[in-house]
Amino acid sequence: MFQKYLIPLCIVTIIYLVSTSEALTSVTAGLAILLFGMLSLGNGFRVFNGGFLENLLTTSTNTSVKSVSFGAIATAIMQSSSLVSVLSISFVSAALLNLSQGIGVMFGANLGNSAGSWLIAGVSGMKISALALPLVVGGVLFNFQANKTSKGVGQIFIGIGFFFLGVSYIKEGFEEYKEIIDFSQYSIEGLRGVLFFVGLGALMTAIVQSSHATLTIIIAAFAAGSMTYENALAATLGTSVGGVVTAAVASLSTNIDGKRLAAANCIFNFGIALLVIATFDYFVWTNSTLASFLGLDEESVLRIALFHTLFNLVAVVILLPIIPKIANLLEKLMTQKDTQVDKPLYINSTIVRYPDTAFVALIKEIEHLYQNAFELIAHSLGLSRADITSDKNMSEVLKKDVWKKEDIDIEIFYIKKIKVLFNAILDFSTQVQAHTQDAAYISKFALLTSSSRHIVEAIKSMELLQPNLKKNSLSKNSILSNEYNNLRIHLAALLRNIQEIGFDRQIHPQEAIIKLKAQKKTFKKIDKESIVHIESMLSKKEISVSHSTSLLNAIGFSHNIAKELANAIIQIQKTYIEKEQVPNNIIGGNDNESSESLDEK
Repeated sequence: MFQKYLIPLCIVTIIYLVSTSEALTSVTAGLAILLFGMLSLGNGFRVFNGGFLENLLTTSTNTSVKSVSFGAIATAIMQSSSLVSVLSISFVSAALLNLSQGIGVMFGANLGNSAGSWLIAGVSGMKISALALPLVVGGVLFNFQANKTSKGVGQIFIGIGFFFLGVSYIKEGFEEYKEIIDFSQYSIEGLRGVLFFVGLGALMTAIVQSSHATLTIIIAAFAAGSMTYENALAATLGTSVGGVVTAAVASLSTNIDGKRLAAANCIFNFGIALLVIATFDYFVWTNSTLASFLGLDEESVLRIALFHTLFNLVAVVILLPIIPKIANLLEKLMTQKDTQVDKPLYINSTIVRYPDTAFVALIKEIEHLYQNAFELIAHSLGLSRADITSDKNMSEVLKKDVWKKEDIDIEIFYIKKIKVLFNAILDFSTQVQAHTQDAAYISKFALLTSSSRHIVEAIKSMELLQPNLKKNSLSKNSILSNEYNNLRIHLAALLRNIQEIGFDRQIHPQEAIIKLKAQKKTFKKIDKESIVHIESMLSKKEISVSHSTSLLNAIGFSHNIAKELANAIIQIQKTYIEKEQVPNNIIGGNDNESSESLDEK
């Protein structure tokens, strides 16, 4: 009960405290409007990326220079280092970018973020409400349109309008009430002053989760004379330190690579902060010299933007050549904890808003699930993964004495390495479908969810087959053992064929589906002919009645395993094909028995 009312009570209290001072009202209202503008701006660009940003990210980051350039340009255009940082963390955790590429993008995003300080400083000396309000009006009108693109334009217009309006309110608050809101009274000389204002800038950024909002306050305070030049520079440096919080929070729900990238961002921001603090006087002198060269007078707020760009540029120049070494160091220092319970490697809640990225990540996660299933099935067949994926003759492979290995407890394996991934896949797919209105995406994610369910069903059939498989394949009755060994060969051949088809379009999807359906038909034929074949062996007294029923069940379970695994890969292959391009016999049905009978006709 206490927690239920705590947050509303705190909000009401803050509103009351703010309303008691006109100065605080103006500054905090401006801050709230600016943050809302940044939120709207990010949402608008999310509508527009539609896979474009994700595709560009994977194709334009093959070198460190390109990675940094992409991060800087994308952040400067979208004015959201948080969006680019979160997206790069998601891509690295989904293995769509390697760690070095992600580090480059992250470093570039820090540099590109300094473009925002130029924008804020540039408009702080102008009366921009005349421009801001029409943008908001236009944005609202666009937002009322049914078209998704129009809504995206509307969100961007609203974002820019509120961004300018927020800057204006904060500027006016400091100008009119600079005696009340006066940071200069806390001015401290020397290293203590630098540390104090770096800490202040970091704390403010960490709280509001926006370096742009903090920079607006710093620039407005400096313009109003409420903050000294050196203190403003130190506070600006602090915004970069506080900015690591967003990336760190985003990495909490990712895998080890996402956490490594967040650590690289900390290295960048903390590293340059320590360097600037240690040589602060030299950086101030360099900034003042450059400002004078550019014709900026001593009271120009553009000096703050110049400093923001200066230290980020220095950091990029220093760290760019050693990005691969940073990646190697992080891979050595930050290792995945060894645990018996598997965890999702590629999917996380930070990418549910990006359907193209989520689609690729989910396929990789299903492949992860399948590889766990492969391990279990291979072990239950008494075979090794290396032998199954090799080009060795299966009959020769069976001659190896591999049954001496300790049997896997399928139930425990299922709970620790199958069920946990299936639950994560189901939850992730549901979240993505809830965030998109695109029917084509919803259909694709439904197919992928179905694919993972087929893999789980195959494991359940393997659990039923396992007890008699080892015992009867080693039977002294050569006829009985031969029947079970044939089942082992057929299942191993299926696993080999699936491995050759792969999950990443190694062959054309239609060709893959045809091959997989042929595999299903092979097992269906064995299942259909099994009764006549087993009755023949019974009549010749080659096997006992109890053995015949066990064999009949084993053949049925093998058929189910083959059908479920083939269907799992078929569902994935279907997502690669546009519906209008697929023949009816490939699209139709859920790959059940009725659809198979149509294929056979």
